[in-house]
Amino acid sequence: MSSSTRKTYKSVRTILREIFTNKTVISALAITLFLLIAFRVGSTLTIPGIKLPANAFNTNDSFAGMLDLLAGGGLSRMSIFAVGVGPYITAQIIVQLLSSDLIPPMARMAKMGERGRRKLEIITRFLTLPFCIAQGYAVIALLLNNQQSGSSITIFGVSALNQLSAGQVITLLLIMVAGTYISIFLGDIITKRGVGNGVTLLILAGIVSSIVPNFREAFKTIAGKMDTQSSNYIINLVLGILLYILFFAGILLITVFINGSTRKIPIQQTGQGLTTDINNLPFLPIKLNAAGVIPVIFASSVLTIPGTIAQFLAQNEVKWFIAGDGSGTSGYLTLNTPSGLALYFVFIVLFSFFYSYIQINPTQLSENFEKSGKFIPGIKTGQDTEKHIAKVLSRVNWIGGPFLGLIAILPYIVAEVTGIPSGLALGGTGLIIIVTATMELWNSIKSASTTSGYNVTRTRIESKYISEQETKVEQLW
Repeated sequence: MSSSTRKTYKSVRTILREIFTNKTVISALAITLFLLIAFRVGSTLTIPGIKLPANAFNTNDSFAGMLDLLAGGGLSRMSIFAVGVGPYITAQIIVQLLSSDLIPPMARMAKMGERGRRKLEIITRFLTLPFCIAQGYAVIALLLNNQQSGSSITIFGVSALNQLSAGQVITLLLIMVAGTYISIFLGDIITKRGVGNGVTLLILAGIVSSIVPNFREAFKTIAGKMDTQSSNYIINLVLGILLYILFFAGILLITVFINGSTRKIPIQQTGQGLTTDINNLPFLPIKLNAAGVIPVIFASSVLTIPGTIAQFLAQNEVKWFIAGDGSGTSGYLTLNTPSGLALYFVFIVLFSFFYSYIQINPTQLSENFEKSGKFIPGIKTGQDTEKHIAKVLSRVNWIGGPFLGLIAILPYIVAEVTGIPSGLALGGTGLIIIVTATMELWNSIKSASTTSGYNVTRTRIESKYISEQETKVEQLW
């Protein structure tokens, strides 16, 4: 074992020891795990009044699959979390766009600090409601119109949307709206009391729970494409499964590598903080995937809007353009068509640029550098520093954004070439969320452990200092 490997092993072992000996972090992990389990249990319970035989609801459809992804797996069982956090994410996108100097009052709120963020969050919660109602109705229509052939899905005993009464539709919508706000509430508790981003972890929980069933279905699909009469059937089957696993592992490793790669901008400190040791020079890390998993989730949420609108329309040219004619012909805005995939790719790249500039604000960083006496070697402070950081961020995004888009559309390309359903193919939105959210969760755990350890150490030092001072006073008297 090399010295670098031993050093890495020791650092990981040290981090794990710090985590599992820290009561605060253990408590936060327990809260997070408990709420995720509660969310998953709720996602498996079908709404009363809906008769849903096993595998009757077709979630292989691009629109249904995307809704199920954002719902954390709650759509496939038509649970109270069937709509999930999708409407909340859509509302977040709109509020963030409007608060980026498009509407001055909202832009001022965004710059007001914690108080302004709370106001924007309240606006987001109110804006979530109409999106939730619209998407809930779309889910009901999708359930009755998108069931597998030969299945018998019924809602309150009827199998057609026009047979439901207004009261029954309102009841279903109220349940789904309640499920969405419960999901947001659980996500808030995880974010504040647990570890990691709550909304992302709810989506991650649904994806992780489907990994084993997806692999099982993929192996069945591969076996079904083999010639059972061939003398080499077993060998071909084993080779096919091994190739599938190897390609999946390869894409997983590449995604982990890209998400862990950073561009380091060296930083110097004026005064006594100035250092001439190049090897120990502090730096500003900018990740190759600076925006994390947010661009993929945002793009998925935006792409569900046309499909949601299509569920309100009668069969006409507009609905045909969006979602097809319902007889196997895909519309231009679905992920089963080149135009839909291209649109999805473009949305991911655009959101990568947009959200990375929110996460790493060059203007704010430049101002902070000036106030703290820091500077980038060879770059003037002020506007030159701002332009330099913006240029580096732009270059990084031209690598990270297209990579995210390519991995996200890869399953649909593989499905077209191999015939394996896109939900079982390699790569995809789910894989990106798994990798990015898991890495963010690990970083959050390490950060919580470090912060908690620092607070404990400071408390001990302060208590020891106060105790010593009291002892000296007593001795003096």
